[in-house]
Amino acid sequence: MSEIFFKEYENCQLCPRQCQINRHKTKGFCGEKSDLSIDAVLLHLGEEPCISFNKGSGTIFFTGCSLRCPFCQNMQISQTSTNKKFYSMEKFVEAMESLIRSGAENINFVTPDHFSPHIIEGIKNLKKKGYKIPFIYNCSGFQSIEHLKSVIDDIDIFLFDYKFADPDVAKKILATENYPEVCEQALEFIFKNKGNLKLDSRGKAVSGVLVRHLLMPGFAHNSLHVFNNLLVDYGNKIYFSLMNQYSPKYLKPGFEYLNHRVSNEEYKEVVDHVLGLGFVNGYIQDFLDFDDEFLPDFNHKTVFGNRTS
Repeated sequence: MSEIFFKEYENCQLCPRQCQINRHKTKGFCGEKSDLSIDAVLLHLGEEPCISFNKGSGTIFFTGCSLRCPFCQNMQISQTSTNKKFYSMEKFVEAMESLIRSGAENINFVTPDHFSPHIIEGIKNLKKKGYKIPFIYNCSGFQSIEHLKSVIDDIDIFLFDYKFADPDVAKKILATENYPEVCEQALEFIFKNKGNLKLDSRGKAVSGVLVRHLLMPGFAHNSLHVFNNLLVDYGNKIYFSLMNQYSPKYLKPGFEYLNHRVSNEEYKEVVDHVLGLGFVNGYIQDFLDFDDEFLPDFNHKTVFGNRTS
């Protein structure tokens, strides 16, 4: 399989940053050049039940990120990765085939935007080989409409983060005041094109949109705002996932106000609000009292087709 020169990386505008950097030569805001960098390829049982289902979601963790949250639970690879593993298109397709042969319920691309040209080409290769499996775009919510237009036809499911509805909160935490506007426009676009999450007769996700929201400590009001917006814009039947697994383990300096976990009182306030609004299709994580149980450790993993330690 010959390598492809992707022109999209020449004047990169794959994310709303629009940095227009030639990533064939230098790194973009995302921290990546045009060489496909993947940290982990694995069966993941920790996604929502309809996504992991029985045998696990075939999850591919890319390095780099265009949003760069200061609290990212994937910080080891999204912003600080030093031991990168580069994949040719042939090896990328082989990795996905390995997941499928191992029983993956779907192929789940995590933080995919900045490598989307490779992803779409990989999907087309799998389809040419006759594979029929749901493809998932597991994204931050910080997506441009033009970018989404380039992937919408080849992606079946969007696991879509809706992190912040309040511009002041987004500016304080992300230094990205326009996150709510960009996120809400992106969600409107994909929901219009893909619709609400659809499950088959067994309860496995096959297409559509699932909106995820992580409650941040001290910002319950932002979470209430998020779910108020979802109700107004999409009604109470939209599929959602409310999570309280926030951890300050990888928190960057300067964000000490986030250096604690979500309190039971905060989480109860948000859960009660969501239930009070009448949402009927969703997943609400139990209140967790543990030490980073849900955080991935990218120093210990098994990668199909590429063994790492």
